[in-house]
Amino acid sequence: MPKELCKKSISDRKIPNWLWHNTCAYCRIYSLFLDTPMRTLYSIIALLLLFSATTVAQRFQARLVSSAYAWERQDSVGTSSQHLFGYQTVQLSLAGENLSCYTYVQGFNDFTGPVKNDPLVRLYNFYFKWSNIANIGEVTLGREAIFAGVGTGTIDGGTIGAKFFDSRLRVLGYYGLLPAPRMKAELIGDRKNNFMTGGQIVGSPVEFAQVSLSYTKKHIKPDAYLAIRRDSLFNPYTIEIKPTAEAEEYLSGDVNVEYAERVSGYARYDYDMLLEKMSRLQLFTRVKVLEPLSITGEYIQREPRLFYNSIFSVFTYNTLKEYEAGAEYSLPWNVQVFGKYGSVSYGDGETSQRITVGANSKHASLSLSRNVGYAGELSAASVTVGYPFCDNKLTPTFMLSYARYKLSENASLDNALSMALGAVYRPIQVLSFDTQLQWVQNKIYSKDMRLFVRASYFFSHQLGIF
Repeated sequence: MPKELCKKSISDRKIPNWLWHNTCAYCRIYSLFLDTPMRTLYSIIALLLLFSATTVAQRFQARLVSSAYAWERQDSVGTSSQHLFGYQTVQLSLAGENLSCYTYVQGFNDFTGPVKNDPLVRLYNFYFKWSNIANIGEVTLGREAIFAGVGTGTIDGGTIGAKFFDSRLRVLGYYGLLPAPRMKAELIGDRKNNFMTGGQIVGSPVEFAQVSLSYTKKHIKPDAYLAIRRDSLFNPYTIEIKPTAEAEEYLSGDVNVEYAERVSGYARYDYDMLLEKMSRLQLFTRVKVLEPLSITGEYIQREPRLFYNSIFSVFTYNTLKEYEAGAEYSLPWNVQVFGKYGSVSYGDGETSQRITVGANSKHASLSLSRNVGYAGELSAASVTVGYPFCDNKLTPTFMLSYARYKLSENASLDNALSMALGAVYRPIQVLSFDTQLQWVQNKIYSKDMRLFVRASYFFSHQLGIF
């Protein structure tokens, strides 16, 4: 392939210059990565094998999950459509002493719905990681999920981290483009207005406490679209709508305390730097009063997390304030009973209250709840049971829930009943089969039946060929 033609094909695919290589073979490999869903998976496997040549004592792991979900949707009154969703998930990892690579790909198709046989492949992550750089540093590059305090999301970019004082102080910075719509294996088109950046500092001044300070900034710009409008004479005409870029920028701090297995606490404060006001305040504590008795308390005050410049940010909204107090008591036979009471304030004097009691054990759980107030009225009960047989190879499961509710003070009471009967079969440790039959009855579905099946296989092997 001539170099000029190679550059043109790369440009047509909107690949940045830093991904172009003078050798056309590499361009062909990246082209395969973008063309079709199957070639995407093949390219990932090829890169994993190529990457293994540079590692020492490589550990290759793979998890393959195939699942299907059959159900019927009520599209409108008297109209329904049947669906058979199929999912194929592939998780691969190749880890050496300091170098590693990870990927998570999922394929989806609706085999019987109105838009059947329109497969979609989502690339959730695919990144390389270089650890233990000079015994303190760490670098990642690729598509990966970010969990750094107030900054959460997925980026096509990289992170740089470092740890000091025996990991008692950790620093992380990240920058990247937002992923393409529907998690496609390609870079997003408008890269100038679709990105996320930020960082986090985590310190442990004492053994029982951890302090964190984080910052994030995100820009997102929706694609332009065509819409029908009418002129002064009510004649329709087509106009292109170009939304402005939406943004969010937050600064957050949190403290986590775990002292002598007696007292634990968590505090968090988020500040919206664009709106210049508090976004979230959260306080939580658990105190073990006696060996079997613990009490909990939580308070949350938060604003709706809306993008700056979005259409939703112009509407008037109230601050939500919520508190909850509870108690947990451990009984013999590995049984724990609990009770919680909470209240939510929506502003303008509108509140809702809820109370929940229940019990948990190793193989079963039971809960009862009651909600009243501005959010409606709800009385609900649920039970879950699962018990293993045949040396934990077969585990039947059963779930039952019932609710009686109304959405407003003057509305009539409605009932909702759901049941699920399933089983998990694990003939060997690395292979499992799951199936579940679901039944639902409510004001919309008189009798709705759904079926879910899944098979999972895990593979791990030590590579010693390099």
